Amino acid sequence: MANTELVYEQSNLYLENREKLRITGVSDVIGFDEQNISVQTQKGDLIIGGEDLKITKLDVESGEMFIEGTLNSFFYRGQTNTKQSMFGRLFH
Repeated sequence: MANTELVYEQSNLYLENREKLRITGVSDVIGFDEQNISVQTQKGDLIIGGEDLKITKLDVESGEMFIEGTLNSFFYRGQTNTKQSMFGRLFH
């Protein structure tokens, strides 16, 4: 179990030619269709936009997910686990 906890502490995106995406730190899939995939990560909810998107692998135990298709956008929403900088607090 300790190894799984370490994986969940980090959330990384690995993009290959805008066609293949590997995400680590995934704790849940919120929703998906061919144009949007929403997942919950340790750094907030992540929305992936594109065309012909397919989840090719999801391993909830390791927090790893693979997506294929034409990947166009990545957007984090919600709170993150990182501390906000002084400039972030000023302009919020």
